[in-house]
Order: sequence, then C-alpha cells, then structure tokens
Amino acid sequence: MRAEDCALIILAAGLSMRFGESDKLMAEFQGKPLVKHVIDTVSSIPFAERFAVVPKVSEHRKKLFNYEGYSLLENEAPQLGQGESLRIAAVGAKAKGHKAIFVMLGDMPFLQKADVTNLLSNLMDQDRAISYCNKTILPPAFFANEAMQELTQLESKRGAKALFETGNFYKHPLSERATRDIDTPETLAEFS
Repeated sequence: MRAEDCALIILAAGLSMRFGESDKLMAEFQGKPLVKHVIDTVSSIPFAERFAVVPKVSEHRKKLFNYEGYSLLENEAPQLGQGESLRIAAVGAKAKGHKAIFVMLGDMPFLQKADVTNLLSNLMDQDRAISYCNKTILPPAFFANEAMQELTQLESKRGAKALFETGNFYKHPLSERATRDIDTPETLAEFS
C-alpha cells in the first residue's frame, strides 16, 4: 500500500486521566510537545491527507494540528473511549473520499518513520493491519474497504480489537521501545 493512497489519522482526543490536570499531549517532552514527536515522525511520508481527532475543548491541540496542516475531526464525547475516536476518524475520512486510513496514537513518541513505512509496504491484499509487541496488539493500524466500513459502525467502548479477532489481516512487529507510550508525569520524566 502506498501512503499516497490512504489518509493519516492521529488519535489525540484522549482524556489522559492518569496524567493529572495538565494536557499530556501538549506536555514538553525532549524539547517539544509530546504529540509533536508523532507529527514529526510522519511529516515526510506523503499521505493523501492528514487528520487529527481532537477533543472539542482542546484549543492548544487544535492550534498545533492546524499549524501542521491537519484537518480536524472533533470528538465531542472523548469519555466514550478510543472506539469513538476511531469511528469519528473513519466517518470523517470516508466523507472526504478516502478508502483507507493509517491510524496512530498521539502519545507514542518513540515510533520511527520506518515503523510506519514498513507496515504499509508489507500489506498484501489485507484490508486491515495492526502492530504487535510480544502478545499485545496496538496501533499503528491500517483499515481499508470493508474494515473501514466496520469502523464507521464501531461500538465506542469496544475499540477496534474485535476487528482483529478473525479474518485476513497483517500483524506488524514493533520493538518494545517503539510501543512505549506516556501515560503519567512520572513516565514523562523517566524518558525525558
């Protein structure tokens, strides 16, 4: 799959309850906002379009993504979980004519450009792909055709894991470092 044939989605609507009162994705990490690391990782990959799913109330996130040229998809109910953000992403991308999406999380600063390009280049005829480390599946993920349609009807609380329980999908290996995300101020300080 060529990046030019799919839209990029960065999920950035989480409430970050374990992080406390401050905005986790805008917290400084190694000299820039945490989410900016993900933005920079994919900046040179020629996706057809770039979207960010953001909470309606986060002006700082909106401003950063607007500056970076992303189309915003607002999640008015982020408390419903990641499944709701995925549903919004699929609906929004389909409305703009996209037939495939590549989904990343905004709090995974250690992903490398090669993690993204290798996942895309290893797709064959699958309409979905997920990353894994050890026995855990997690984004980045890819959805096209029927899988993208399934996302538009996703139950918010379940997330997309049900789409990877059976069927023809690709599992892409990630290193433990690449899968590290930042959930608490302590984790942020530990990796800074």
